[in-house]
Amino acid sequence: MNKKKSESIKLFHFFSMMLFLFLLVGISHVWVNSKRTQIGYSLSHIKKEIGQIREYNRKLKLEIASLKSPESLEKKAGKEFGLRYPLPKQIVFLP
Repeated sequence: MNKKKSESIKLFHFFSMMLFLFLLVGISHVWVNSKRTQIGYSLSHIKKEIGQIREYNRKLKLEIASLKSPESLEKKAGKEFGLRYPLPKQIVFLP
C-alpha cells in the first residue's frame, strides 16, 4: 500500500511537472509571437517614416537647387534687398 501511494505521488509529481513545462512552453510561445508581431508593426511604422523623410529630403534638395539658381538669386536680390544692376555711369574702372 505504501509502495502504491509512493508510486502514485511520484506519478502525480511527474505529470504536474510535465503540465508545468507545457504551460511554460505555451506561454513562452505566445509571448514570443506577441513580441514578433509588435516588432513587425514597429518596423512597418519606421519604414513608412523613412519613406516620408526621404520624400521631404528630396523636396528640400529641389528647393536648395532652385534657390541657388542665378535667376532665383537675382529675383531675391531685387525684391528683398532692392539691389539692381548698376547704370553705366555708376561703374568706375580702376587703372
